[in-house]
Amino acid sequence: MTLEELTQLLWQAAEKKRACRILLEGEPFPRLVHPYGIARTNRNQIVLVCWQAMGFTKAGGKEGYRNLALAKIEQVETLESPFQKRADFNPTDGQYKEWVFHI
Repeated sequence: MTLEELTQLLWQAAEKKRACRILLEGEPFPRLVHPYGIARTNRNQIVLVCWQAMGFTKAGGKEGYRNLALAKIEQVETLESPFQKRADFNPTDGQYKEWVFHI
């Protein structure tokens, strides 16, 4: 899957507010995420900004916001499970330099 195809798939999931199961390069288990957008960070990284509800993490297993490198995403499956946009989502946060899209 190209980065363009990946971006399109994540945009559609975000627009419909559908959870996604994603697998990152080198990780043994998938993550269940709510895609909020794709952005370029101040460090010039292109990331999927998401709320991770379940799955593989190095953050002690807790759910929370994650910035996942877009280029490291190997698989995406859009699920039927809907999600609600969190009230604390802040697209104007200083860590995001520019957005490809966000909800």
